[in-house]
Amino acid sequence: MSRTVAELTTKEFLALFNEFHAEAPKRSKMTEEEIKDLAVRLNEKINVPFIDETGEEQILVKVIFKIDTFLYDHLPNEFYDIIRSSDRGISNKEAKRLVRRLTKLANDKIDIPYLPEAAERIAIKFVIGLVIRAAREKLNFKEVREHSAEISVPDSDEDMDIMVE
Repeated sequence: MSRTVAELTTKEFLALFNEFHAEAPKRSKMTEEEIKDLAVRLNEKINVPFIDETGEEQILVKVIFKIDTFLYDHLPNEFYDIIRSSDRGISNKEAKRLVRRLTKLANDKIDIPYLPEAAERIAIKFVIGLVIRAAREKLNFKEVREHSAEISVPDSDEDMDIMVE
C-alpha cells in the first residue's frame, strides 16, 4: 500500500530531496545496458561525419547521456521510472503531448556542436520518442527498444505523434 507524502519519514523525504539534487554523474535514469543498446540503434539512424563506426557509437553514448540528463531534469523520476513497467503508463494522448513538448524544449536547450544540426534533431527525437513511447500503457523500454528499427524519425516537429503510436 502506498503512503502519502505526509507519511514519509525524514529519511525517506531526504532521499527524495537528494535524488532531486543529485550531482551530475547521478543524474541519469537509463542503465548502462540501455544506453549502449540505444547508441547502437541510434547509429543505424544517423551518421557522424569523418568518424568510424566505433567512434560514432562512443559519441552517441555521450549524446544519449546528455538527453538522459535532460529528461532527468525535466521529468519527475517517478514518471521516468514507468518506462520499465508494462502494467502502468500514460495514455496515447498524453504521450503525444509530452513528446512534442519535450523534443521542442530539448532542441532549444541541448546543443551538440560535433553533430550536424539535422543529426542532433534526429538523436533528440529518437531518444525522447522511445522513452515516452515506453511510458505508454502496456509497453516498456525493453520492448520499445527491440522494435526501434521499425520507428521512423519524422522530419517535422508536427509529425512527432508517430513516435509514440
